[in-house]
Amino acid sequence: MLCKEIQIWGDSIMRGVIYDEARKRYVLLKDSAVALLSQKILVPVKNFSQMARTAPQGLEALRAQEQDLTGRIVVLEYGGNDCDFDWRAVAEAPGEEHLCHTPAEAFSFTLEQLVSLVRRRGGTPVLCTLPPLDAHRYLNWITRNGLSRENILKFIGVPERIYRWQEFYSSLVVRAAKAMDCLCLPIRDVFLESVRDEDVMCLDGIHPNSRGHRLMADAAMEMAAGLFPA
Repeated sequence: MLCKEIQIWGDSIMRGVIYDEARKRYVLLKDSAVALLSQKILVPVKNFSQMARTAPQGLEALRAQEQDLTGRIVVLEYGGNDCDFDWRAVAEAPGEEHLCHTPAEAFSFTLEQLVSLVRRRGGTPVLCTLPPLDAHRYLNWITRNGLSRENILKFIGVPERIYRWQEFYSSLVVRAAKAMDCLCLPIRDVFLESVRDEDVMCLDGIHPNSRGHRLMADAAMEMAAGLFPA
């Protein structure tokens, strides 16, 4: 495959955002997965990912760019923010119905639109599955500033439900890739196959740490080796 450029469109995970416990804030990881890929691959890599971005927002941003994508591989990594909830609203009214930021049907439809848009512009789309989150860390994280843990548990049932819900969204990515005959970078599989006792997630339970980013870079390099054989 001839490739002029690799573009990355995603959220904070592909942006390289991690939580720095020493500084108690989010920072950009110097050796993020995308940065590591850029160091090892011969074609230019451009990162258009943004923190907190959902798939519909990513579609809007990609449409607005109006760029010819001929000869470009376009990596699309969404779902983590899409499946998330307004936890403050949940904590205040756990008995009411709450929808996540992008309901499942809309998420799947948006993935199909993203893939179609890239193809219409001449590019090769690559969808990404989601790295598995740590449900207990994430629950601790969202309740750290006073949100009612008890009420959130009334809504979700058990902490593991957060994991399963995010896993469902990752499965929607796989389904969309199969339906659209699209390449899929199996980030989730790499984590599940490779991680034993290693700590690969930040304190917030949702952002991979430096070890996690190395896993993602390895997955990307393995796919790249198949796309660009020596």
